Amino acid sequence: MLKLAGEFEVGREKIELLTYSPGVKDTGDLETSTKTIVVTAEASGLVNADYSASLTLPKPSDVRLAVKSLCARLSVNIAGLGTATHVYCRVYVDAQDADHRLFDEDWTSGGAKLDAVDKVAGTIFDLLNDGNPHTFYFFFWADAANQATIDTVQLWEGVGTCATVWQDIIELQHKGLVWWNTQFARAGTGNPTHKGYIVTTFSSSSTFARWTGQVYEPDSGRIPLFLCPDKARIHGFGSVSTDLNYISNTIAVIRSEQ
Repeated sequence: MLKLAGEFEVGREKIELLTYSPGVKDTGDLETSTKTIVVTAEASGLVNADYSASLTLPKPSDVRLAVKSLCARLSVNIAGLGTATHVYCRVYVDAQDADHRLFDEDWTSGGAKLDAVDKVAGTIFDLLNDGNPHTFYFFFWADAANQATIDTVQLWEGVGTCATVWQDIIELQHKGLVWWNTQFARAGTGNPTHKGYIVTTFSSSSTFARWTGQVYEPDSGRIPLFLCPDKARIHGFGSVSTDLNYISNTIAVIRSEQ
């Protein structure tokens, strides 16, 4: 093709839609009545778990959306201690060993117990981030047999964080114009905060949107149109360390030139 001096070739515009709706996955209350803790040591073998539940957290269908943080939240209610002074609980993912241990609890009082944990790397992160179903196994024991009772056992998981300081949650890898819409929610009682920023060495000046509180309405979580040089992320934190602050839905419209 003959070009005159000063001419340049304009590429074709390409518009793509990336969507991801991880939501929150919930076992529901696994104890429908009241359970007395009989054993005084952790049982051996997954078949001897007190409770088990399978959950599937979806994986982004496009590799340009990358999960950076997964969070799990545990709720147990100790209805009574009797003569016991300790109630122990361990939760595993798929296998009963240290690498697959998600929670390791030692409670010394009755009542509602909450805990939450982030996974940003390692065995459990890789498992829960692969888009396949995984089974959570719950083991309970106490320092006195036939004394302590529990009446609530529940677990949540999601793409999010329980951190009370900034934690990266999801990343968009793209060079070009981006319109990004994200909805946030939390399992818990606190107040979540989320922020979108471009990944640069000057992150303090690269913020392009910030939200406080749960964001359910599509317009509320809309990020203004921005030019992304390579990567952009949404990170967040919560006001209560036992909350799960998660992304319920995200939609990105991206423009590039072919």
